[in-house]
Amino acid sequence: MPPPATPAEVKPAAPVEAAKPAETQTASLPPPKATPMPPAPDTFTISFAIGEPDVPAAATNGLQALATRMKADAALRVQLLAFASDPEKSVSRSRRLSLERAVNVRKQLLAAGIDSTRIEVRALGEQSGDGAPDRVDAITQRR
Repeated sequence: MPPPATPAEVKPAAPVEAAKPAETQTASLPPPKATPMPPAPDTFTISFAIGEPDVPAAATNGLQALATRMKADAALRVQLLAFASDPEKSVSRSRRLSLERAVNVRKQLLAAGIDSTRIEVRALGEQSGDGAPDRVDAITQRR
């Protein structure tokens, strides 16, 4: 008779190493790019004679220089803030005169080749604030 079967020798398994905690990985983003601040607006002021809607001849060179700057930089826009005084303090007359002044300045810029979508007109009448009561402020800003 064959010897009784002995259970196979069982070798103990290699000790299981304790699982190491996975290293925490953190994604890193590049530092935020500095957003450049838009430059402060430039203001070119055109003074008008009381009651006069036509752009004075003295402003022609300044308007040409403004148009040249705007042609060179497609991001420049201009806002025309027009003011007008009225000796009789008629709000409607001063508003109408200020609008006429702004439109006349706009016409010169259009004639110089500036697209109408880059020109904003605001007729403010007698609301001249701290400045002269009869003027148009051409304020340029980059957008």
